[in-house]
Amino acid sequence: MKRFLLVFIAFFIYQTIGFAQNNCLFRNPLCFYNTDILSYLQVLHKNQDDEKMSRFFYGPFATQKNNASFIKKLTLSDFGYSLKRVGVKEIAKNKWSLTYQRTIMGTHENFKIECAVINDTCRIYIDLKQWEVIFK
Repeated sequence: MKRFLLVFIAFFIYQTIGFAQNNCLFRNPLCFYNTDILSYLQVLHKNQDDEKMSRFFYGPFATQKNNASFIKKLTLSDFGYSLKRVGVKEIAKNKWSLTYQRTIMGTHENFKIECAVINDTCRIYIDLKQWEVIFK
């Protein structure tokens, strides 16, 4: 009985350590609280947490503006449409191309975004063209 208990405890510790090392929260576009990155950002937008939302973007559009004006632009953007991820393609080791389908007034439309891991957090590349694609 003692051996069984020791084996069980050793197995439990091994699984716990393995889980801690493989925990991928925010490290790829599919590990955002059991959802994907754009759906997570949509929840932040609906909760009016635009400052927290702004941290998940990188690229010329996010960096050329000062942070306050970028947050204001996020606040005024239209991001309440129905959204569903329909495709994932890994471009490089820490880069992905995600395909989404949105439904606006009964019309389905597909669009793509590019994500990359920067400082252990997955972020969406945003320039003026991507801004107009995402925040239509």
